[in-house]
Amino acid sequence: MKKEVQESRIESEAAIKLYIQKLNYALDNGARLTSQERRLVDENREERYTNKYTVAELFPDEDPVVALKRELRKLTVEEYIKTAKDLRFPNRRKNNGDENHS
Repeated sequence: MKKEVQESRIESEAAIKLYIQKLNYALDNGARLTSQERRLVDENREERYTNKYTVAELFPDEDPVVALKRELRKLTVEEYIKTAKDLRFPNRRKNNGDENHS
């Protein structure tokens, strides 16, 4: 059985709006995005379940980074589902500053 590597929570609407504002600020001020075509987790997946395949299907004649940047700018509070923490990195803190780990 696979070990669960994520835990999730539902953020407040205010926290989601703040995150989207910070994301848009970063995108508007030179944030660099990279598109990792092959990921380690993709090695044992069918091709159609990989990020590379999904991005190619959604944005067939576009640079993946340009397409992803454009789509990130369109995110809204209504599209939010949940926040998942990657448990492979237990010492990482939340970026919004309201959680303090010592």
